[in-house]
Amino acid sequence: MLPVLEAFNDGSYLSEIFISGDQSRRDPISVRVVEYTLSRPGDDTVYQLITTICDPVQAPATELAGLYHQRWEIETTLDELKTHQGGPRLVWRSQYPDGIEQEIYGFLLVHHALREVMHHTAHQTGTDPDRLSFIRTLRIARRYVTGQAALPPSRLKTALTYTAHELRERLLPPRRPRSNPRVLKRKMTNSHLKHTHHRNPPQPPTLAITLAAPTKTTRRRNTP
Repeated sequence: MLPVLEAFNDGSYLSEIFISGDQSRRDPISVRVVEYTLSRPGDDTVYQLITTICDPVQAPATELAGLYHQRWEIETTLDELKTHQGGPRLVWRSQYPDGIEQEIYGFLLVHHALREVMHHTAHQTGTDPDRLSFIRTLRIARRYVTGQAALPPSRLKTALTYTAHELRERLLPPRRPRSNPRVLKRKMTNSHLKHTHHRNPPQPPTLAITLAAPTKTTRRRNTP
């Protein structure tokens, strides 16, 4: 258990951790801990989220817990960059480090621009951005870039309008809420064993997050 140095009004608390090589524990790292449970039948696990954002106003505990499951979205982004936008035949043309760095920045800026179009389109209609297809956005952008190459910049607004219209026409299906119990097939740790009733757990429409209050507060010890 991490020490509770200060409890915050949002249910989180201030604590500290040490790197593995700090045997004397002279250089603590200040962190904020959010403990919560999920409204999942038969699961009373208390999840512990640790963050270096120590200001509860900047990042409230409930928001952090609700967004934590989206941490793996970076894997989707890498797939968009490497598989779809770049492709297996992508070769950097420059023969010098500065030129390669410039190409990489341009590559990332294109991805940012595509995602900005998706975000703006979803925001206009109140649609979940997850329902917009990156692959479809990329294909539309490639088609319009070719067609707009010799036209004045004033046509850009028209192209963006048509792009947004095409994106809204074909939305991806809503993502299913996924919930799996934290169990193992074999007894390797203190987790519960996986049984038959764990294979198809009931899926609630949404998972309600309940913050778990820290048990006690300890005073910070002065380190030499």
